[in-house]
Amino acid sequence: MERKNYSIIFLLWMIASFIYGAGIFLIGFFPINNYSLVNDLEGRPQSLDGVKLVAPTKLYKQTVLVVVDALRSDFATPATMPFSYNNACSHLQLRVNIPTVTLPRIKSLTTGTISNFIDIVLNIGHVEQLSDSLLHRLHERNETAVFAGDRTWKNLFPKQFKRFTANTDSFFVNDFYEGDKNVTEILCKELEQTDWMLLVLHYLGLDHIGHVEGTESPKIPLKLKEMDDVVQKIYKAKHFHDQLVLVTGDHGMKDGGGHGGSTTAEMYVPILAYNGICISKSYRSKTYNQIDLAPTLAILWSIEIPSMSIGCLIPELLREYSLEDQLYAYYYNSLHLIKKATRKFGSEYVDSSALAKWFEAGKSAHKQFLLAKLNDKFDNAFFFENARVHYLRLSKEISDQLAATLGQFDYELIAIGLTLTTLNQRSFIYGKVLCLSVILITFSAYKWGNYQGYITITGIGATVSVLLALAMNVYFIINIANILWTQFYNFTGQQLQQLSLPSQIWWLTGCLTFHTLSLASSSFIEMESKTWHYLGSSALILLAVQNFYADLCRTYKTAFTYGDFNYVVFYKDLIRSFLKSYSTWLLVGGLLFLERLNVFAFSINKENEKILLSFFFVAGLIIYPICLRQQTIIQSHKEFVFCAITAILVYCYRSSKGAVLFVFDISCCVNIFLTMFWIVLGMYILISLTFVIINKQSRISQQSSRTSVERGFKVLLNFLLTISILLHKPHNVLLVTYLVCILSMCYKICDKLERQASHNHKHLQKLLYTIFIGNMFYFYQGNSNSFATIDLNPGYIGQSTYKPLIVGIFVTLNMYSAQFISFVFLIVHILNYNNDLSNKKELNSQIHSNTNTNSNEQIQFILYFYTLSIFVPVLIYFSLLLFFRYHLFIYSVFAPKALYEYYRVIVLFLTLLLTTINFFIFEL
Repeated sequence: MERKNYSIIFLLWMIASFIYGAGIFLIGFFPINNYSLVNDLEGRPQSLDGVKLVAPTKLYKQTVLVVVDALRSDFATPATMPFSYNNACSHLQLRVNIPTVTLPRIKSLTTGTISNFIDIVLNIGHVEQLSDSLLHRLHERNETAVFAGDRTWKNLFPKQFKRFTANTDSFFVNDFYEGDKNVTEILCKELEQTDWMLLVLHYLGLDHIGHVEGTESPKIPLKLKEMDDVVQKIYKAKHFHDQLVLVTGDHGMKDGGGHGGSTTAEMYVPILAYNGICISKSYRSKTYNQIDLAPTLAILWSIEIPSMSIGCLIPELLREYSLEDQLYAYYYNSLHLIKKATRKFGSEYVDSSALAKWFEAGKSAHKQFLLAKLNDKFDNAFFFENARVHYLRLSKEISDQLAATLGQFDYELIAIGLTLTTLNQRSFIYGKVLCLSVILITFSAYKWGNYQGYITITGIGATVSVLLALAMNVYFIINIANILWTQFYNFTGQQLQQLSLPSQIWWLTGCLTFHTLSLASSSFIEMESKTWHYLGSSALILLAVQNFYADLCRTYKTAFTYGDFNYVVFYKDLIRSFLKSYSTWLLVGGLLFLERLNVFAFSINKENEKILLSFFFVAGLIIYPICLRQQTIIQSHKEFVFCAITAILVYCYRSSKGAVLFVFDISCCVNIFLTMFWIVLGMYILISLTFVIINKQSRISQQSSRTSVERGFKVLLNFLLTISILLHKPHNVLLVTYLVCILSMCYKICDKLERQASHNHKHLQKLLYTIFIGNMFYFYQGNSNSFATIDLNPGYIGQSTYKPLIVGIFVTLNMYSAQFISFVFLIVHILNYNNDLSNKKELNSQIHSNTNTNSNEQIQFILYFYTLSIFVPVLIYFSLLLFFRYHLFIYSVFAPKALYEYYRVIVLFLTLLLTTINFFIFEL
């Protein structure tokens, strides 16, 4: 018992250390900008080569910035937003940078710089990072700014708004109308005021509808019409003639309704401009970068460009200025950018490149324009265009170069992170606390010195530190083989010459290796679902073929009676064998449908296909309790009734939400059905655990103890299954039953084919199949390596406010349900397998030492191998990240996968924590 407790505690410690080290690695790879260090308040230029310059004044007394969350480009059309489209002075398009989530996009809008990728994590906590932005410049000039909408703005700019009304829960995605209604009420009040210079409105309803119901929701056209009415209110207000109105989105929305990835629908948003002095209307939709809006607004508001800005100017928004004022704007932004380029790349690089030539040519033409205006009293269009072209060309080139170099890597953090992820061997356990303490103290001292400028590591120093960390990484991966060897053969006494594993194990291990190496390809990462489907379905087809071949061989042998071949017996047994295995082929063949489930779901989730969706939902819920009873997960009639009741309540809940059909309207009973579900589930868990604990207290043998543990894990498994059918989308409920059936089928065939193999070989083979099947169903559920496919809706089931902990738990349980269920189902199977052997007295009759093992050793080996099967790909992938850190798709493909892999290790920790708690409660 002590050895087992020690092993599990060590395993949890190893995973916790790995999570800590991987976290440090990711912080080093995706560093958080220290914005307070770059607040350079440079003034606006006063002269140009001896010619006096006059900064343009504000054209508009007030500016209204309307940000419609997830307003992608094709949403703002004459059909969906007729008033907004037909009355806009300019119809432009902005290209946003990844990640396409709100917080980094607000930073880009207000600072003109590209946010770091780690901002997608900070997006949840709204961490304040800014010390310089358009809002800060307005605040310094005592200009009044007012805000209403998404709480993210309030957290980023807590002191910059004189009046603000933030949504209570911006992350509460079930709020389609109430939050937007409050914003519009604030708008109506502020339109009557004249004391403010900037009014920011951030509407969230469109984004929430997309998250919950997708882009095909009938509510989206209604929401767009609501936004169109908002623009009409502003347009017809009495002070509109003194206002500039900009309508845009922070990011787009993919076809499935989410965002966070790099598809065209997510990365392009419209920007519609309105003003009372509109000279002419332009319907040409030119494309600019989202970061270009900040310096353009700085010019329009007659304030300094934010020091972090690397954007260009948007000429269409400056048309109302005179030619002289427009050239001043282009010159000011070019001067700002060339100063940043000089600080970044050095004066030698700038002077020797075309940048300096373009800048001098622009200044020369600009000066000639000013002199011509001063002497000849007219605007020379040739000089104007010549200067404008050179300034814009210069700005575009510097902006692109600076954007490409914003991703700075903290190699010291990367090296320390990789080192900590490799200090996970048993030999380190006793000295690990001291080792970690020394590392942390040294690291803290170093980073302080680096921050103060006393210590720097660049060039060779950075390379050596990373190479040392990579060396330890490789050393750890090599030692993994030693850990597995020790765990697998330390109690068998088998020597190297006697090593003989089933061919299926070698084949499956080879497939895992291929998948790990495939992560070096961006295409394989984007289409990882195809990789797992191909590898997993191929493995299951091979298993089914081997099963049928084994039956065929046995049938062939039985056909020989007294030395003669009996065709009647052969064909009779052949047909019987085929009938026995037809369910296997149906299950394997059904994987072709599951692989296309997301495409099919896109069709049946439409409003006019609700009957078909209801049919699939009912089918999944009916099969669910029947399957659990057949697989002996539930054994009594009472448990069956409990499962049936929960399934009925889940259907009633979805019906009350309008997702599926019901015979009459029950929309008023949403909370009633959900409350009844939790009560029934709680009663089942309480009664089941009480029954298991009472039996455990009265046990008289080790066999009774193992039975208690098995029953405890069955309660946990049933809990996970029941929660899954509640959290899953209606079309995905069938996956829960299918997963249990295919795992059970796979384990039975493994036991049948490997009768002569040791129990450890059997369980290893089953674990490998469990890993394959779990990953297959993870992607069948609709997940991917893009943040846009994260389904937030399950996190808000039964929630009236945003509670981060509950939302995080529900989203994780839904997203990784296949991994949770697969692993716990395997543990239940192993415990049941050993209990059956013990009951039949087969363990005592085994002669070979390979089979003389107990559940402790088998479970311990399974835990180790499962942990390392996740560790190895993550370690290798982190190493690949370093080699691909300048890859074209590093932020669009490789970076999201890195965060997914990191969270996968956290899920592993949670899985083993649940397993450990179960073992300790029931004292295996």
